[in-house]
Amino acid sequence: MSEYQILQYLELKPSDDEVTAVIEAARRDVRYLVTDYPVELLVQKFREEPLQEGDIYIPEYQRKLRWTDQAQSYFIESVILRIPVPPIFFYDVKGRLEIVDGSQRVRTLARFVNDEFALGELEKLDILTGLKYSEFPPTVQKRLFNTPIRSFVLDEGTDESTRIELFRRLNTTGKSLHDAEIRKGAFRGKFLDLILECADSDLFKSLSPKISKSADPESERQELVTRFFIYADQYTEFKHDVRRFLDLNVIRLNKNITNEDINVRRQEFIGTMNFIAANFPTAFYRNGKGGTLPRVRFEAIAVGTCLALRQNHTLKIKTNTDWVFGDELNALVRTHASNSGPRLRDRIDYVKNRLLA
Repeated sequence: MSEYQILQYLELKPSDDEVTAVIEAARRDVRYLVTDYPVELLVQKFREEPLQEGDIYIPEYQRKLRWTDQAQSYFIESVILRIPVPPIFFYDVKGRLEIVDGSQRVRTLARFVNDEFALGELEKLDILTGLKYSEFPPTVQKRLFNTPIRSFVLDEGTDESTRIELFRRLNTTGKSLHDAEIRKGAFRGKFLDLILECADSDLFKSLSPKISKSADPESERQELVTRFFIYADQYTEFKHDVRRFLDLNVIRLNKNITNEDINVRRQEFIGTMNFIAANFPTAFYRNGKGGTLPRVRFEAIAVGTCLALRQNHTLKIKTNTDWVFGDELNALVRTHASNSGPRLRDRIDYVKNRLLA
């Protein structure tokens, strides 16, 4: 544990030097160069899919094109007028450029230059309304091609989790991506494949039939299963920042997990879910009713049950399970400060100990 973490643990105020050192260390995680790429280069080197031959591509975790034709027209007008537009962020992957933020802009430029849409109603250049790129005068075409777009290129040595965190922070327009969607595209590997398999199982879907209307059911189940596997082994190590804690462990397990470990975890997940289905099948929902499925409640029930079964493989419930919906557990799974290390351990240990008792 670092000196800063010890101070945090003891709830003492760190010195100015310690605060500065932590900030500088975090800043060094991000290394980049600043450049200007002309529109012509961006369009010529861009390919929609990562596996297609092209020096600029969109990774799997980026969402599909969402801008309307009108929004794309407005962007093209800005570029023609050379009004400053938000910069594009790339990540250097063995000489190729992965778009971290700016896929909407690059896609729009490529679509327009390839005559895939005509400009809608414009604010300043209404004379261009209804025209495609091929219908522009040659001088205007060249001026558009030569317009520079400010770009930041992250060094290939940038930590993987730092790169994804940067994308999350930059991704402020449109519909935000779910954490599970980002992991699914960025952290591919055997462990992630196990998460996707378990999240899509009929058994798990039967225990989580309803997901919050604001969440994508598929992605939310993947998030829950990720928490199940990580917390079942690492919940005593968690301190704060759920997202980074999960990301780092997914990266680690993708690299190190063996086929034997995968089989063990798969059977443990199935065994835990079968036990829950047999004894308290609606426990993931407050008062056993459908609707929003709270993550903190799922963590307590699923991980606590898993840990109890590890200690007693032949566990059988001999008393009633009213405590599953009781005030004690409800108090432990309230959202306030629910993602602190002590709160996480309290709710998981409560379920484990009640089952073992």
